[in-house]
Amino acid sequence: MNNYASAPEEDRSKAEIMGQKRQEKALREFKHVLKDLVFLMRSASGMQTVYLYWINRSREQFVLETKSTELDNVMFKDRLHFENHFLNEFKDITEPTAREVGRGLDASLLKHYYNEVPIRYVTMLPFVNNGETVAITVLESRDHIFTEGKSEVIYSYIDALRNVLNTYLEISDLYEQQNEWIDYEKCLDRLNVRCHRAELVKRLLNVMQEFLPDGGVSFVTQGMGSWCNVMNADQAEHVLPIGMTMEKRSLTSEAAENGNTEFAIHFNNSPKRLSPRERNTDGATIAIPLLMNDRRQGVVLAYDKNPLVFKESTKHKLMNLVRVAGLQIMGNDPNIDIDEPVFANQFGAFLPDFWEKTVDSELRNISREESQYHSWFGLLTLSNLPKLRTKMRIDQLDQMQRDLITTFNPSQYGYTGILGFHSDYIYSFFIQNKDPDALRKWVASLRKKFSNSFELTNGMHIETDITVGSIKLDQESDDSYQVLSKAKSALSRAMKSNKNESLQ
Repeated sequence: MNNYASAPEEDRSKAEIMGQKRQEKALREFKHVLKDLVFLMRSASGMQTVYLYWINRSREQFVLETKSTELDNVMFKDRLHFENHFLNEFKDITEPTAREVGRGLDASLLKHYYNEVPIRYVTMLPFVNNGETVAITVLESRDHIFTEGKSEVIYSYIDALRNVLNTYLEISDLYEQQNEWIDYEKCLDRLNVRCHRAELVKRLLNVMQEFLPDGGVSFVTQGMGSWCNVMNADQAEHVLPIGMTMEKRSLTSEAAENGNTEFAIHFNNSPKRLSPRERNTDGATIAIPLLMNDRRQGVVLAYDKNPLVFKESTKHKLMNLVRVAGLQIMGNDPNIDIDEPVFANQFGAFLPDFWEKTVDSELRNISREESQYHSWFGLLTLSNLPKLRTKMRIDQLDQMQRDLITTFNPSQYGYTGILGFHSDYIYSFFIQNKDPDALRKWVASLRKKFSNSFELTNGMHIETDITVGSIKLDQESDDSYQVLSKAKSALSRAMKSNKNESLQ
């Protein structure tokens, strides 16, 4: 049997239309019942006029629901501002209240009558819901107040009104929940695609972002000898910088270590989502491991300034989206080696698709003037690479690449960024930082590291410098392809210069 997500689009549309029509029918029937209730109330009480107004406090208006009268000179307005209606004085009453016209109530205030005011007594019956008066039923009579002797009629009316309202709210809530899960099926369907694993992660983050109006979603995974943030949702607020490293006792590290979802409401900037260096840790965060056959390949961080966003149903939806994404990644690539990090190559450099999507996302932020950081992209290699390749065996060269990726990791020097694979022995990098001089400081730290003989983990020593070419992301670049072309040109200039660098 097809589920909603796999049903034809035409069938889905029909289901949504039918659900909407049922909800509209429930509203019509609710209004008909209220109209009948008010008519019965007037008949049972012997009143000349009875009407019901809802109290819209957010707009400071009285909203007419229905009325019943035997008089001819009556005309009601559908909506009236508080200050333009005599009920303003009584909008907070919680018990039945009566007034005599001309004594406790000025006749000029009864503006729904024209030519003359034919009634003498006004009784107001409040409808209280969750401690707040939400509606008032007004009974108007020529010759008598609604007395204690009629109390059974009053309470029967109020109980009937309450029952009708609660029934309508329950029906409306059921329809809203039905639509809510229909929308969620559509979210799941957006992950049912064959694409690169980095594209699927980006889709996952963007889908989850829709549940977080004042927050964001980030993806943390392993590479460069550590775990760090490699991607944010396109519309994320209060984003974590790309390359921020996961540290012990953070919410992310707990999820990554035990493989279970972790949720926390932050008090006094604690616990940290990812690192003690992150800014503005408030609201609430859920950290969801991305598992592939119980192997922890990443952690999805979903956070929002409003902790109330994370209802139990919302947590369930977010966790299920991450689970489905993990299954889809494995389904798209049956030969994927889940015993190794799947978002980085064998040397620890992140797959090119990650930096491409990150660069494209940051360019969009820059074009909208929404970027919170300085960002650079570039290429990095060793200066005397041809000499090293001729004197080292393949296994030694592989070990050198692993050591270089770990050594180049910007977090080793206090900066945030990631390294990606470009080609053999040439690595792409993306640096993102609040410090406008972060790139130059990082490159200077690397040069200092290689100013003396560099020891590999196998005990070998190599003598080399580094060559760096980079550009700063700005509005002049259209996409990641153009950025890469500029970075290649910068690396070419660096190789021809005496300084072995071309930084922008």
